[in-house]
Amino acid sequence: MTGILHRLNPAVPRRTLAPVAAVIWGAVGVMLLTRAVIWFRGDFGRGALISLAVGLIMAGGMIPGMFVKIVRKNLARLALRPERACLFSVFAWRSWVMVAIMSFGGILLRHSDLPRLYLAGPYFGMGLCLLSGALLYLTANRRNFNGDNS
Repeated sequence: MTGILHRLNPAVPRRTLAPVAAVIWGAVGVMLLTRAVIWFRGDFGRGALISLAVGLIMAGGMIPGMFVKIVRKNLARLALRPERACLFSVFAWRSWVMVAIMSFGGILLRHSDLPRLYLAGPYFGMGLCLLSGALLYLTANRRNFNGDNS
């Protein structure tokens, strides 16, 4: 049984985990920003400006207060992985559960009766947060790949 599980394990070099995390965070960030921009499109009134401001304030508070810490914690965890690690270990199990919950919540919000303009701000803010995290993963990976530990 252990032999079968070992063969099914999608093991990758540890150095590829941070770029994989960057791609995942970046792709979801772009998707959220795209939805927000589509929902903003055609509405340049006060409601759109308020929603955009909400998104910017949200990102401004969450990036340094939460997302930088999450990325640093995950990078430290990834550094402790074996030289060849399971591709899915790019995030901890708890994080995968959070991804599922947030995805389900997003689906519920998109299918709710809430006006899209109300959703656009938080989607915009979360998209910015995820893109900033993707950049942190890439920066850390480049620094580690080049041997610069500063």
